[in-house]
Amino acid sequence: MKLCSLLALAAFSCAAADDHSALGLLAKASAAFDANQAREIHWNWTAVEKRSLLNHSGAMVQTFPTVTAESVLRANGNRCNAVVAWSDGLKPYKASASADERCRAMDDFRPPFEVRELLRGSQAKMAPVSEGGAAILIQPDKARQKSDDPSIRCAASIEATVRLDPATSFPRSIEGKVVADGCEQRGSAPMQYGQASSKLMRSAFRKGASFRMTFQLQKDKFANQANSFWICVSQHYTMPWDSENEVLAYWGRQVPANPAGRQLVKDISTRAREFGADSAVSFGDDH
Repeated sequence: MKLCSLLALAAFSCAAADDHSALGLLAKASAAFDANQAREIHWNWTAVEKRSLLNHSGAMVQTFPTVTAESVLRANGNRCNAVVAWSDGLKPYKASASADERCRAMDDFRPPFEVRELLRGSQAKMAPVSEGGAAILIQPDKARQKSDDPSIRCAASIEATVRLDPATSFPRSIEGKVVADGCEQRGSAPMQYGQASSKLMRSAFRKGASFRMTFQLQKDKFANQANSFWICVSQHYTMPWDSENEVLAYWGRQVPANPAGRQLVKDISTRAREFGADSAVSFGDDH
């Protein structure tokens, strides 16, 4: 019995040490992510988003107009993403307006969840060691799921594996799934093109959704490491889709949806370019 107790105590101590190490690494990843945000002022980027619906067998039943968004610099130095092109030729909303006006038009549109809030979680453990650096398993945080902030509730409902860059502790990739109800949202979607549907919309990024994000370091042209910038070059989302949905709402637009749809797939590829650089750095698909 005494030997069993000692073994149990040793196992508990190792687990506690692993949890402590994971939280320490997670804190470093969070700090690296926050510091990286301050460097975005030196960079421009363009993101291309593709969406499609799959049926219950996984076959594609519909593709939606592709949207291209560019980074826009506000007068205060912050950035937003604003639509610059639709693949079906629709003129982008406020295309010729000022940068600040274009950004204000985008204020109602948010990413599915905030990476920075995911990295601020308090539940983590070490994942199996992978090639190229340490990995952390972030687990749902029931305490934070009670937050009044929807971005915190959603991040706290996600289980994700974060793989870190050995040199900087920045998250090179994040792969996860929504396992609790904190991302659930219903409401009317803001419309900038045509008339809005009278039905309330349900967020597709909710329990059952999965995602994968890949980041790559964009090195400063003049070898100034302080200006080098990590950017999310590719994203892939697979999300549950309600068969009764009549439209898909995105970027201020509603597009009729095939009733056979059961899963919504979204892919985003991003191109980055440094201010003052002569050529663009490109990743993902060519468009």
